[in-house]
Amino acid sequence: MAQIKQAKFGSADIDFVLGVGGYDLQRIESEVDGECPSTASHSDDCGHGHKGHHHHHHDHVHDSAVSSVSIVAEGTLDRDEVEDWLERLVEEKGEDLYRMKGVLSVDGSEQRYVFQGVHSMFDDSPGKTWEPQEKRINKLVFIGRNLDETALRKGFKGCLV
Repeated sequence: MAQIKQAKFGSADIDFVLGVGGYDLQRIESEVDGECPSTASHSDDCGHGHKGHHHHHHDHVHDSAVSSVSIVAEGTLDRDEVEDWLERLVEEKGEDLYRMKGVLSVDGSEQRYVFQGVHSMFDDSPGKTWEPQEKRINKLVFIGRNLDETALRKGFKGCLV
């Protein structure tokens, strides 16, 4: 039987509703850090049956136009600029932008700014609070077809305060 949860004023735990862990900050941060499961290359410890093997037999063809771009940088970002940049990116490159996610430090906030997107869908939410002595490091990952790494890095830098 399905579990029933009561919502208050329209507020519901999205992870409970969807069951995908989309707002699990630790999972998103570990993926952004390059840990399994969503890295662009396969690893022997990702748990998909390649343990001890360094060759791969898949039922699909790898597309050389598909790549990933990671940005890891200190700095504080202007939230409005970040939102505008990401919205423009999704609008212009949505079909080729398979996945994007990140944890950012935005000006005037003590909380992490967590975003993620799939194709033309994009969402953001506040994350956990930065610790007082913690370095505020921005971490972003883009996966898609024909990504322009130079343009992505330039767009990111344009959001720095």
